[in-house]
Amino acid sequence: MKRTQPPRDGTRFGATAGPFGAVYRDRYWHEEQFDTVEELVQIATEAGLDPVTMAVAFTLELPALTATIVGASRPDQLTAVLVGLDVRLDPDLITTLRATTHRWRSTD
Repeated sequence: MKRTQPPRDGTRFGATAGPFGAVYRDRYWHEEQFDTVEELVQIATEAGLDPVTMAVAFTLELPALTATIVGASRPDQLTAVLVGLDVRLDPDLITTLRATTHRWRSTD
């Protein structure tokens, strides 16, 4: 997804998603969310990790979370998720991720 382009059809944000597409766009299609995602992608790149792998590994480090929920529409999308189950993040990276995502987590 790119913030400068409308959501593609066939995604949860697209017009073909019915009324739920509008709900997702209203909830998540904002500059602040895009800024955070871009920052997280940069952090993952610098750490040598796939962003999805890093996200899964990070959520498993958060004691307030009791489940990491993932979604995939194709089996190949699960590869990075499954790798994340075995990744142990460096404590400095966890600190960086906590700071970057703090405003999105109400459980700290």
